[in-house]
Amino acid sequence: MYKHRLLKCIAIVVLTFVFIPLMLIVLTSFNTRNVIGLPTDGISFRWFAKVFKSRSLMSGLKLSLSLGVGAAALGMVVGLFAAIAMNRHPGKLSEFFRNLFMMPSLIPGIVIGYVLFQSIVVQYAIPLSWALVIGHLLIVLPYTVRILLAGLRECDPSIEEAARTLGCPPVKAFVKVVLPDLQPAILSAFMLAFINSFNNIPVSLYLKGPGINTLPYAMMTYIEYNYDPTVSALSVMLMGLTLIFMMLSGLIATSGAKKGGGK
Repeated sequence: MYKHRLLKCIAIVVLTFVFIPLMLIVLTSFNTRNVIGLPTDGISFRWFAKVFKSRSLMSGLKLSLSLGVGAAALGMVVGLFAAIAMNRHPGKLSEFFRNLFMMPSLIPGIVIGYVLFQSIVVQYAIPLSWALVIGHLLIVLPYTVRILLAGLRECDPSIEEAARTLGCPPVKAFVKVVLPDLQPAILSAFMLAFINSFNNIPVSLYLKGPGINTLPYAMMTYIEYNYDPTVSALSVMLMGLTLIFMMLSGLIATSGAKKGGGK
């Protein structure tokens, strides 16, 4: 009895700690004043309009979107092949590679960014745009590999074996039988990979350059020189897009599960 009450109180405190800053950001984004502060004098949408007029924020948004989608897509391809290999050939070598893919999540991002800058940018003179893709690929790999590997282990291997026994080629059997069962894992892996790439600052901090600034770094720079609610308005827009993205992912996963159950 007391244990459940204690857990409920802890959950309320944690949720309050998380949601109060978000509510403050929402309130300040509609402020009519030229500075971030409460209480507000009225409701205004001009800061939302100012977001689209800022070249630095818009260019950072475009770069972060393309970088996040590209890194997540590459991470899905690499993670899927790695997960298939580790799932079908278990053993010490498979365990070694699993730990190897998990290492970027254990190493601080600022260390990864510095090492990548010193190695692939300074030593091998790789363009910063490609260096950013490589850096963000390392960031998302732990999520794609782990989630896809867990999804593959939940699949029944006898179904794929039955398809191959009936004359279906191995690749076609995997695409027709295994991939539909992996749809929730694929969506979850892509969503986590995209969000972690989109929000990353430490790696991007070392691999940025003239005209190559991601949105989190552009927002941080904007706040350094401006104190108006423009960044609050942009944050509200990003929260809304994230909510829509998660709802769509949930709907797709639910529809995929219903189709799988119907079959």
